[in-house]
Amino acid sequence: MSRLYTDDAELYDIAFDWDISDEVDWLVERLGDPASVLEPGCGSGRMLAAFADRGVEVAGIDLSPRMIELARERLGERGTVVLGDIADFDLGRTFDGAVCPINTLLHLTPEQLARHLDCTARHTAHYLVQVGLVDRESYDPFAGSKWEEERGETRLAVEWADEELDFERGISRQRSRIEVLSGPRAGYVLEEIHNMTAWMPETWRAAIEASPFEQVATYDGGVRAAHWPEVGPDATGGLLWHDLRRR
Repeated sequence: MSRLYTDDAELYDIAFDWDISDEVDWLVERLGDPASVLEPGCGSGRMLAAFADRGVEVAGIDLSPRMIELARERLGERGTVVLGDIADFDLGRTFDGAVCPINTLLHLTPEQLARHLDCTARHTAHYLVQVGLVDRESYDPFAGSKWEEERGETRLAVEWADEELDFERGISRQRSRIEVLSGPRAGYVLEEIHNMTAWMPETWRAAIEASPFEQVATYDGGVRAAHWPEVGPDATGGLLWHDLRRR
């Protein structure tokens, strides 16, 4: 596990702390106003906190002890977060729905994803996951995203870009770079390579068909709109939301 998710989890928490109000409102609507929601791979808990703000009972699970600490600090008594592997967990209860945003599942191998979907299906019948899909014909090498975020005295410059995409092996190498521009750690730079799974529409479809879930819809979360548009099952893009229902 990289430093971005462990020793430098505070930098992650600042870098990805943009407004998700509209997104969570949409998720609540898609899940049918759930009373309880699970987030596998919850990180520092910003999405759990947004659900809790709307009166939803929340629970999360993450493999990073530092992320769990940050999530507990953020949630207080408003939710439950536990340390664990999202490919092998049992919380001993069920939830009205589950969510997994911003390509968290790309960190899993296909074998781990299969185990994860089995585990999640034992906890909920409705799962919304955000997983980007690529294909050979339309793939345009990702030049990268660049943005700045700040909290208090700390201001960050963040870059995230593709280094390599191997269609045959289904592997994506991505590079992240975070520079602290101001604050107590000014001048610190964290640059890492992340080895992730690259999913194509056909390989993703096969993975879901082999799982306890079926995919009932796909939405383009990369379009700025009050409600993200539904797209076809062969759509590609980096911010696709997949609506999964347990068979």
